[in-house]
Amino acid sequence: MSACAMLSYNNVTPTAWQCMIGAAAQYGVTITGPQGSATASGFSVAWNYDQDTQNLHVQCTDSPFWAPCATINSKLAAAVEGCLTNENIDQSPMVPA
Repeated sequence: MSACAMLSYNNVTPTAWQCMIGAAAQYGVTITGPQGSATASGFSVAWNYDQDTQNLHVQCTDSPFWAPCATINSKLAAAVEGCLTNENIDQSPMVPA
C-alpha cells in the first residue's frame, strides 16, 4: 500500500516527545532518535522531531492492504494528541509538510 498523509504537530516539548516514544513502544515501534523509521507488524512509520522548533512530522509509509490510511492516521493522531493533552500543550493549525 502507498504512504498515508503526513501528520504534523507543533509545540511538541521534549517531555511530550518522551511520552510519544513510550506510546510508539506499545505498538511495537522502537524510536531510537529524533528522526528515523521503523517497521512493526507490517506497518512502516517514519518520523522527524525537531526539538529546536518543537515540530513533529510522522507518517505511515507502508501498511498491509487491509488497513486503510484513515484508520492508521486516526490511531497515530490519538497517540500523539494524547501525549500533547497530558502535557497541556495547545496546538495551532499547521500546513501539511
